[in-house]
Amino acid sequence: MTTITFTQPYEHAFVRDYPNEAAGWVDGAYKRRIPELLPVPAEAYGANGLAFTTRRLVEESDALNDDPNTIARTSYFIGTTIAAPAPSKGYHITAEVLGTDDNTDETGRTFRAIINGQDVAQFTLLPDQRREIAFDVQLTRRDIELTFVPVEGRDDATTGWGELTLAQLSYEPIVRNRADRPHIFIAADSTVQTYFAEEAPQAGWGEWLAWFLMNDHRFAYEHDVASTVPQARVFTGDGPTIHNRALGGRGLRSYLDEHRFHKLLGSLAPNDVVLIQFGINDESKTRPMRYIPLDEYAAWLDRYVTSVADRGARPVLVTAIPQYPQGAGIDVGKALDPYADVTRTYAAEHDVPLIDLRRLAGEYLAALPEENVDAVFLRVSALQYLRHLDGIKDIVHIGPAGAKAYARIVARELGALYPEFAFHDEEQGSPEPVENLTADGVTGIIGAEVNLRWTASPHANYYVVEKSNAEGRVYNREVIVKPEFHDLPLPGQSRHVIYTVTAWRDAVAAEPRRIAVTIPASDDICADLG
Repeated sequence: MTTITFTQPYEHAFVRDYPNEAAGWVDGAYKRRIPELLPVPAEAYGANGLAFTTRRLVEESDALNDDPNTIARTSYFIGTTIAAPAPSKGYHITAEVLGTDDNTDETGRTFRAIINGQDVAQFTLLPDQRREIAFDVQLTRRDIELTFVPVEGRDDATTGWGELTLAQLSYEPIVRNRADRPHIFIAADSTVQTYFAEEAPQAGWGEWLAWFLMNDHRFAYEHDVASTVPQARVFTGDGPTIHNRALGGRGLRSYLDEHRFHKLLGSLAPNDVVLIQFGINDESKTRPMRYIPLDEYAAWLDRYVTSVADRGARPVLVTAIPQYPQGAGIDVGKALDPYADVTRTYAAEHDVPLIDLRRLAGEYLAALPEENVDAVFLRVSALQYLRHLDGIKDIVHIGPAGAKAYARIVARELGALYPEFAFHDEEQGSPEPVENLTADGVTGIIGAEVNLRWTASPHANYYVVEKSNAEGRVYNREVIVKPEFHDLPLPGQSRHVIYTVTAWRDAVAAEPRRIAVTIPASDDICADLG
C-alpha cells in the first residue's frame, strides 16, 4: 500500500483553471477549453492537510447546422488537484478528508471524488468533520489524478466553489487472478458487436469469433452480466471464453468516457487478451463526443494499450475493416485510411501485436468478383428482411457473410500470435449446386410477387440470383446470403421469366440451377373463352 500525507507541499499538486472560453466550431471540428496549470499556493498546506478549493463547470456546444448530434457536453474540473504517479491498474483507494466549507450547514455538503476526469464516489461532509472515504477505481492512465467537486442539483450541473481538506491518500492494487484459461475481451464498434435476430442481416465479426476458436465450432452464449449493455455477450465452450463488449457508434474517446473501457478493465486478469478495434467513429469530425484528431490518435491508442498491459493482460490492436470498394465507399475509405496507418505505425514502434484486418479483409474483398462484394456488406434489396423492407445499401457495415469471413481472419491471426488459442477452420470445399429450387407465386401488397426457396448449399457463403426473360435478357441480379429470395416484378417486364440461382464460396461458383416461372397477373382483363 502507498500512503501520502499532505501537510507539506506535494510535488504533484497543482491548480487547474480554464480562464478562456472554448474556441467552438473551427474548420468543422469543435475545440474545447484549454487548461492552464498553476502551482498550489504555499498557504494551502496546513497541519490538517491540503486545502482544496474546487468547482465543476459544465458547458454544451452550439449545434452545428442545427444537428443535435453535434452537441458536445463537457465537464471542466477547476481548482486544486493532485496527481499521484501509479501504474494503470485497478486500485482500492482510501482518502481522509476534513470538512472546511464555510457554506456548509448542519446537514453537510455533498462532494464527488473525481479520478482522471471521471466521477467515482459521492459523499457528504459536515463542517469540521474528519471522515475516511474508500472506493475502487480502474485507472486508464499512469496516475491517480484526484480532485473533489461539490454536487449541486443534477449530478453533472455547474456548481459554485466548494472547500475541503485532504489529509491523507492511500492506495493499493486490486489483485485479480483467474483459475481457468485466459479470456478474450473485445473493445470495438458496430462492425464487431453482437446483434439480435430482429436486426438481421446486420452482423459483426465479434459474434462469429467463437465459431473459429471453439473445438467443433460448438459454443453457447449469453448476456455478459459484467456489462449493462444488452448487446454484450459472453461465449463459452471448448476454447477460450470470449467477451464481446463491442458497441455501435463508439470510438476510443466515447468508449472510455462512457465508462465502458473501465468496466472491461475491471474484468481483466493477467494473460487475458484484449482485441481493440476502433477508427471508424473516431474520424467523425462533427461528433465531438467521439471525434479524435489524427495527431492525437496515437496517444489514445497508447492509453488503451498501457491500461491493458499494466494489468498483465495482452493488448492486440486491430485495424478497422475496409469500406465498400465502389462508389461513395471509396471516399469513406480514404478518410479512414489514415487512422489505420497511425495504428500500424504505433504498433510497430511500440512492439504491440497487430492484426491488420483492414489490409487482410481488403485482400479478401479484392479476390471476390467485383459484382459480388455486396455479399460482404449490409446491402439487400427491398422486402428481404422485416428490418429493411425498403432495402439498404450500406457502405460501412457488414452482413453475416462478411462477419464470418472477417472473424476467420481474426481467429487465424490470433492463433498465429498466441498458439494457445487454437484456430479451428472449417472445410473450404467448393460449393455444391443448390437443390430443391422452388418458386411460388403470391399476391403481395401491390400485386403479384414470387417467393424463391432452395436447400442451402454446403460450403456456400452466399448466392447470386439472376432473373431474365425467355430470350435471355437479364432484368436484375441480386447477391444474397440466405437460401430464399422474395421478388417484386416490375411493370414492363415479361411475366414469363427464368430465375438462375448460383451458390458461391468466396470467389468459386457452383453450377447454376434454373427454374422457369409464369408470374400470375391478378389484374389481367383478358377473358378466357375456352
